[in-house]
Amino acid sequence: MIGIVGATGAGKSTMAQLIPRLFDPTKGEIRIGGVPIKELNEHNLHDSVSFVLQKAILFSGTIAQNLKHGKKDAGTADMDRATGIAQAKEFIEKLADTYDAPVEERSANFSGGQKQRLSISRGVIGQPKILILDDSTSALDAHSEKLVKEALDRELADTTTLIIAQKISSVVNADRILVLDEGRLVGVGTHHELLETSAVYREIFETQKGKRG
Repeated sequence: MIGIVGATGAGKSTMAQLIPRLFDPTKGEIRIGGVPIKELNEHNLHDSVSFVLQKAILFSGTIAQNLKHGKKDAGTADMDRATGIAQAKEFIEKLADTYDAPVEERSANFSGGQKQRLSISRGVIGQPKILILDDSTSALDAHSEKLVKEALDRELADTTTLIIAQKISSVVNADRILVLDEGRLVGVGTHHELLETSAVYREIFETQKGKRG
């Protein structure tokens, strides 16, 4: 699990968008498993990388139809597993039609947290090799966010997960954290290492700690 932190406009989302080739770098190259991504089949790359955005975009239809955008042949067991990871299963089971429940235009019949849970469910249902969560737990309360992270660790142990976050609390347990500042990588390490070595990281942490207090 890799955390990516930095101020607004630091380049966090831009860097992550290079991985599924939403656009290509102007210099250098990106490799997955040692292979330059330009040499990878585009279809295979898109199957291997799942991107979950902060603003959950759901389509009119049913919950099942939305989840199948992540895995076309998904069955009930796949949906149960994915919604369990995303902490969405509990509220879905309370709906009269469960997975066949309607998603209205602009998903107006779901709260922000429910939309993010459904979006994460769609992102993990295909068990991608690389999962990118771009501030996609921002509408969840701290307890739910913690449960999602624990489920990702447990259920997607073979997936490389990149978590882009404004809050350091979202990445504090990541194996490695990347610190960006004005488009540059200014720190790499664990939470405790960065508190010792990165002034930028320490400043973000102290500011957020003060707000929590």
